[in-house]
Amino acid sequence: MPRSLAHPRAAKDSPRDASGTKFQEEETLKHRLFAIAAVLLCITAPSPGHAQEGAAADTGAVTRQELRGLLEGLNEQLQTLQADTDKLKKFKFSGYVQARTEFSEASNDSVKASGSPATLTTPNATRFFIRRARLKMTYDSSPLSQAVVYFDGGADRTIRLLEAYVTLLDPWTPGHDHQLTLGQFNVPFGWEIERSSSVRELPERSRAENVLFSGERDRGAKLESQWTPRLKTSLSVLNGGGVNSSDFPNTDPTRGKDVTGRVRWSQGVWDAAVSGYWGRQVTALTGPDVQTDKTRVGFDAQGYWSLSSLGGGSLRGEYYAGHEANADSNRVLVVAPTSANPNRLLRSGANPNHLATDMLGWYVMLVQTASRPSRATTPTTRTWTSTTTSSRGSASGSTRSMTGSRDSPWLTTPSPPTSPPAPAGSRIRTTTCGRSSSNTSSSSPPEDL
Repeated sequence: MPRSLAHPRAAKDSPRDASGTKFQEEETLKHRLFAIAAVLLCITAPSPGHAQEGAAADTGAVTRQELRGLLEGLNEQLQTLQADTDKLKKFKFSGYVQARTEFSEASNDSVKASGSPATLTTPNATRFFIRRARLKMTYDSSPLSQAVVYFDGGADRTIRLLEAYVTLLDPWTPGHDHQLTLGQFNVPFGWEIERSSSVRELPERSRAENVLFSGERDRGAKLESQWTPRLKTSLSVLNGGGVNSSDFPNTDPTRGKDVTGRVRWSQGVWDAAVSGYWGRQVTALTGPDVQTDKTRVGFDAQGYWSLSSLGGGSLRGEYYAGHEANADSNRVLVVAPTSANPNRLLRSGANPNHLATDMLGWYVMLVQTASRPSRATTPTTRTWTSTTTSSRGSASGSTRSMTGSRDSPWLTTPSPPTSPPAPAGSRIRTTTCGRSSSNTSSSSPPEDL
């Protein structure tokens, strides 16, 4: 009987597959997956032996069926891994940190302790602190829904919830032109409220906005519709107090809700919008509360241009007017509770209608870059604020913001004062340096990130 050597190479020269085209296809497949085939061929070490003519082929060779089963198993593992990766890709994280230093001429090193337990009060305003430390998580559960949770750990060193909302997109338009948002979000009024602090040229929003919309956020429902490429509307129903309300930050004392509406027209090089706010404000007293009207009307416009030698620029302005409760009137007409008299009452003879007064506010901002348009830079912001307050409490001063980077010249932006009034006869200087960073982008609408 002839002797045959049972070796992997013998399978290549065996009479059974010498003239078959199927074996050539198998060899091609093995070469493409050489790593897998090599491992399988080395699992069992073949040894020479005797065989009869016409005996079965070498059992150490990998058959097409075995190789196909192995590939199917690997494919299932890859599909499972891909499914897990797709779930993780639905989560997006972003954030930024803004550090600040302040210098005040009114600062001194004395510390006052009063009360029991003792309350420490320091008049020193020269310090380093974290103005904003933001962390945002976005979850895209499906192409038609999105959830956002947004935290801040700056300013008072406590972590607080800034935003938490769910947005539902309409399925009947190709661009999902209608969006419904439920939760805690920026009040859709005007321009600068929804503009992120990470890209704003000045470290703070205007004084008018800070008084009317302290905290910029409220809880409710918002419907935004992009009717045409140029026309967009926003309608919201809110609690009305806002997240920084001293009396009702987390609830609404009345069944009626506040309503806002905004219509914006974008022309490309310019855009403009008209905003309105209608609601009621409750002044909590010991006994019958006082309700006053809260109406606000706003107009904003922005113009944009590009200069070949300097780059882009913009001119922005916003105007506020309305009628609502005045904090100064509240301090004058309402007797604050004390330990001796825990009641909160109107002063004798005070007219409750005088708690609300007419208001007016505005700002104008001119921005012009000072770098070549083709150069990509990472901006940082430095702001100097000088405010002088007279003995009557009227503030006057000027603010200059300079924005630039290591690769570009400075950008100078004049603006009205944005910091709160300082003590009488004092002057405050503020320097802010901020840099934003993100490990991924978010598809959510503009917000105070």
